[in-house]
Amino acid sequence: MYIVGGGLSRDYLTRKAIEILRKADKIYIDSYTSIAPGIDSKLSQDLDINPDKIIVANREVLENKSHVVIREAETKKVVVLVPGDPLIATTHISLVVEAKRKSIEVEIIPGVSGVYASITLTGLQFYKFGKPVTLVYPSEAFIPFTTLTTIKENIERNLHTLVLLDLRLDEGKAMTIPEAIELLLYIEEKMLKEKAIDKPLIKNSLIVGVARAGLSDFRCVAGMYEKVKEQIYPPPPHSIIITAPILHPIEREALVLLCGLNSGQKEH
Repeated sequence: MYIVGGGLSRDYLTRKAIEILRKADKIYIDSYTSIAPGIDSKLSQDLDINPDKIIVANREVLENKSHVVIREAETKKVVVLVPGDPLIATTHISLVVEAKRKSIEVEIIPGVSGVYASITLTGLQFYKFGKPVTLVYPSEAFIPFTTLTTIKENIERNLHTLVLLDLRLDEGKAMTIPEAIELLLYIEEKMLKEKAIDKPLIKNSLIVGVARAGLSDFRCVAGMYEKVKEQIYPPPPHSIIITAPILHPIEREALVLLCGLNSGQKEH
């Protein structure tokens, strides 16, 4: 079994990835954990691969029916093609563990990571990032308070927070930057009322909105929440960064030049 990183789009496929895709007996293309333009069934035309080898796999296939994929790998060269870098999502880690338990050889092929692209294209320093967190859609029974708790802990340590935004592609939903900021403000208000936090975090922070990192229509916007929220962005994938209270001078200049931060904008 090969777990292959497809990168940010078809243009980011590595030579190694293409080589493995062409020799595969079966290719499962992950269609639900992330978005990578061109990492889809049309690869059969682009790479001269028999389309009968390709299955566009949703959550049902890669999670609930993972045993079918594993069983095929006992006798065939099976590829699971993942947008971005493999093993970022627990789905793919579970596939690797299950295959290894059955003594199936597994090879992992790294790809260009959307997570790291979202960081590096802003000019913020990688070593100043704390724990990342995912902001998920709320429900009647669940509000993602832990997202703001993580942001609070990182702010207290003068660290940036990368906030990944919920993707529910099977349901046709992908959270946008404006939706995320609106949700974080809602959570913040509730936590202030319940005295779970003692001061606003989102309202007082510099925020960076990152849309379609590494793609031709990439856009990043830095500023206070009002500015970042009101912008028009290309379609997802989106993410946001809640910056540390104190920026390094080079980070500040990078945000001005790369993401349109007002040069006179104060930090927290």
